[in-house]
Formats: sequence, structure tokens, C-alpha cells
Amino acid sequence: MCGRFENKRINKDVIDLFIQSKIIIEIDSSIDQVGREDIRPTQKILSIIRKENNYILTKVNWGIKFSKDSPLIFNSRIETIKEKKFWNNLFDRNRCIVPMTGFYEWKVQGTSKIKYRVYLPDQDIFFVPALYESDKGNNICASLITTVPNKFISQIHHRMPVIFDFQQAVKFMTDDVQNNLQNCQPYDNKKGMTIEIAD
Repeated sequence: MCGRFENKRINKDVIDLFIQSKIIIEIDSSIDQVGREDIRPTQKILSIIRKENNYILTKVNWGIKFSKDSPLIFNSRIETIKEKKFWNNLFDRNRCIVPMTGFYEWKVQGTSKIKYRVYLPDQDIFFVPALYESDKGNNICASLITTVPNKFISQIHHRMPVIFDFQQAVKFMTDDVQNNLQNCQPYDNKKGMTIEIAD
């Protein structure tokens, strides 16, 4: 699961990753309006989408709501994407990536919940793959893709976001469905993660 996250790196850092890889990216002028810390579902988040072979850095709504009475879906299980035709089709045609510097999980301990911040010690920025859909107002809405936890996250929660480095994220945007489904795995235990109690 991913219920809150942060992106403390400025937009320029994300853009520089594309420039260094000689990938052209368009910049939406509204991206400065997104949050940076303790970002929550329903808020505007920074995302990279791909349309007609063009990469676009833009803001999207965190959470997909298919109808007035349907629940807000801010996380999508990779298992459901594999099993359900609707989600598999959405995964095929509407993929995006969300830059992060960390995310938060809560561990239930007795009658209380302890908030933990999770980040990668060797990467300032990482990317979480997501699905997106446009609502009736043509607002782009996204749902982060989650999987089973690795050994680090399993200590505090039963789900975790899929995590890619930059090269993996770019490949996700262009690769075929089967490869992408296979690559949406728990983060490699050998690479390590840092988990600390959050303020």
C-alpha cells in the first residue's frame, strides 16, 4: 500500500534525468501547484505520462473514481491487473510514472499506529508506476501500482508500491504488457531500503 508520499526534489531534478538520457520531455506549466510533503489521496501529484511518443511532465489527481458512487481507487494491486481484463487493458494503454523521494506506511502496534518513512539510501529520486484515466471533466486521475512487500516492508505492512529507478521507469512506459507485468515486482532486497520513524 502507499497512503502518503513525498517528492522533495524540485521539478528540475526530474527534468534533468530525462535531459541526461537525451529524452525530450514537455513541461506542463501547472506543475508548481503540486504538494511536496505528506502528499495524500485526492491531492494533485506530479506524474509523467506518454502520449503519441511524447513524454509530458504534468500534474494529475491521485485517485481514480469511475462514477459518483464508486470508491476512490488510489492504489491498484498488480495481482488484480494481471487477473482482470478491464485493469489489464488500462495497464496496456494508460501507464504513467510518479516521482518520489519517499513514502509513508503505518505499523499497527497494540492500540496505536506508528508512522514510518521509507526511502532509498542510494537514490534521491525513484519512480512508482501507475495507471491513469481521464474523468468527465478531462482531469487526469492516477492510481499507484502496488505489490507484495519485500523483507524490509513486510516488517511494517503487507503491501508496498512497485519501485523503479529512472531507466526501469522509462522502459515501463514503452515496454509491452507481459514484460511490464513481469517487472512489477517487490523492490530488490539486495539493494536495501531505509525505514525510520517519521515525525
